[in-house]
Amino acid sequence: MDLFSQIIHVDFIALLTAVYLFIFMRSNDAYEHKINALFKHALIILLALALFDNIDYYMAKQSTPQKGHIVILVAGYLTRVSLMVAAIFIITRGVMSKRKKIMLFVPLALMAVILITTAIFFTDKLVWFESDNTIHKELFSWTPHTLSVFYFVEVVVVAVQRTRQRYMDEAVMLFVTIVAIITAVSSEIILRTRGIFIGASSLMITFYYLYLHMEHFKRDTLTGVLNRMSFFADIQKFKPGTIVALCEFDMNNLKQINDQLGHAQGDKAIITIASVIQGCLPRKSYLYRLGGDEFAALFCDTDLATVHRVIEKIRYEFSLTEYTCAIGMASWEKNSSFNEVYNKADQLMYEDKSRQKALRAPAKQ
Repeated sequence: MDLFSQIIHVDFIALLTAVYLFIFMRSNDAYEHKINALFKHALIILLALALFDNIDYYMAKQSTPQKGHIVILVAGYLTRVSLMVAAIFIITRGVMSKRKKIMLFVPLALMAVILITTAIFFTDKLVWFESDNTIHKELFSWTPHTLSVFYFVEVVVVAVQRTRQRYMDEAVMLFVTIVAIITAVSSEIILRTRGIFIGASSLMITFYYLYLHMEHFKRDTLTGVLNRMSFFADIQKFKPGTIVALCEFDMNNLKQINDQLGHAQGDKAIITIASVIQGCLPRKSYLYRLGGDEFAALFCDTDLATVHRVIEKIRYEFSLTEYTCAIGMASWEKNSSFNEVYNKADQLMYEDKSRQKALRAPAKQ
């Protein structure tokens, strides 16, 4: 079997999936151009890995040791771990501190130095070949597997963070990805199979991209919370009795901030408002940006006492910032219509806004 037919035989589905994703991203390049770039980098690394993996297998099947085989082995090791680094950049959306980026790249660079140095000067410590081309892996050939554990821990940390940030669907997807990749790697090592890791990686990258693409239309681009469309969709989705209360939030003095300090400071204020509210909400409660400085929260599968405690906590957290927000909460009683609950919360929110305005007004002499 020559190299080309071998690639088609083993990795055709994975490569076809990658090609389709490339085409899809090209037709949707307006969607989060930065995220598209991250996925393109990952796919390029994946294609390189498929090439190195197949050349390695092709050389290993020859009757005598092949010149340059060790170069392909080292390239495959580096590419495989690089794919994990690219995946971490994707799941963190590429937004991380300079220090964090260095922490990710330093181990990879160190591994590259170790493998290349070993391949040049201490080849027998990496792999050695018998006369019939049987390959024996030595101590340093396990360096990529050891480093992979470090990067897997990073992915687990991000998955846990997603649960705390209430991105539960994404957290589940990340945990499934971790299990799938571990299974693929274990299968290739224990069962001596090929193409499973590349196939699993291709599918995971594709489905993760599609997930983020859908989330793009469900979430507010400035704050990251759910948007107005998601709010009305969830009102229809949740079963009767699931929603215990609806709470409305409206920031005070956003117009003055925009006029006096600029829209960048206004955006900062809106982001802060969303962060404060989101940080106080209990599980199975959801925050939506309805537009401008107006937010709404649905409290599900809880009790009104908890809702009141959360609102008091939100008020306290706002007191620690330079911003204030009017709040109106209406319980969702049995047989209540959405309009009734929404209008009541809206009315109470404006009453709260009026009270706060009166407290801020200077006393008349």
